[in-house]
Amino acid sequence: MSSIDKYRVDITSLKSELTLLTRKRAQLASRLAFLKSSNAVVPLPRFGATQSTVSDELLEQDRERGNLLLAHLSDKYDEQQIIHQQNLYRLAGATAFKVRDPSANGKGDLLGIRIECFALKKFAAPHYILLSVNGKTNSYELYKYTVPLHIPLASLANKYLNKDLRAFVRAVRKEIIMDVNKRTHLSCLPNVVAIEADDACELVKLEFDFPKHGACIAYLRSDMVDIKSAVVTKFVRQHADDPEMLHDFESEEHETLRDETLEALMPGRIDQLHIRLATIE
Repeated sequence: MSSIDKYRVDITSLKSELTLLTRKRAQLASRLAFLKSSNAVVPLPRFGATQSTVSDELLEQDRERGNLLLAHLSDKYDEQQIIHQQNLYRLAGATAFKVRDPSANGKGDLLGIRIECFALKKFAAPHYILLSVNGKTNSYELYKYTVPLHIPLASLANKYLNKDLRAFVRAVRKEIIMDVNKRTHLSCLPNVVAIEADDACELVKLEFDFPKHGACIAYLRSDMVDIKSAVVTKFVRQHADDPEMLHDFESEEHETLRDETLEALMPGRIDQLHIRLATIE
């Protein structure tokens, strides 16, 4: 074989090897781009490593990445399970926990109770009760709480606390639920433009503006469940064509009349008031 032919064979062999290396380079570049996109820090193969060694190293890196991914998914699963468990406890409405009073003259170990209820497709603000233990009588005592003052917590504690703790929690939660439901029903009434109430929501002022019936103000006296009595005043607009006077209830340009039609609909269950008001246009 002439020297020229040998050169031709060498060139052909080099071209074939170059094609294989180019293909390998493209594969490694694609893999490197994937690893960078997944924020993985992977060591590069050692300089001078053989193809078999590189493949083994890549397999080992894949194995390590798989283990990291499984560990990450496992942690996320555990976190999600904790969240689901907490949500289940919240749906139960009451949970207990231990806490220690950090104050210098504190009561030491306390039993905490978290009470929740659901309204308008979300959890209302939770209420907390902290109970201390009287060392002399070995009985529970109310220590601190966020329950509204108009809920008879002290009388419920005297009735249930050291006889049946579960009954005490159920009774308190029932009062809280009725309070939340009452406020929710009143705030969601149709055609209400303003609402005012005392802390216990026993004295309530509702400002209505019905499309045809007109504007009126209702003063309600209620308990947790029922509206006991009502006084409703209707406003007759003397300048009905003036949009600025539409909701100006305090203006002297309105004549006030007793609205006996609406007044007769007010007494009764609070959760059914919206049904009674549906007859007013």
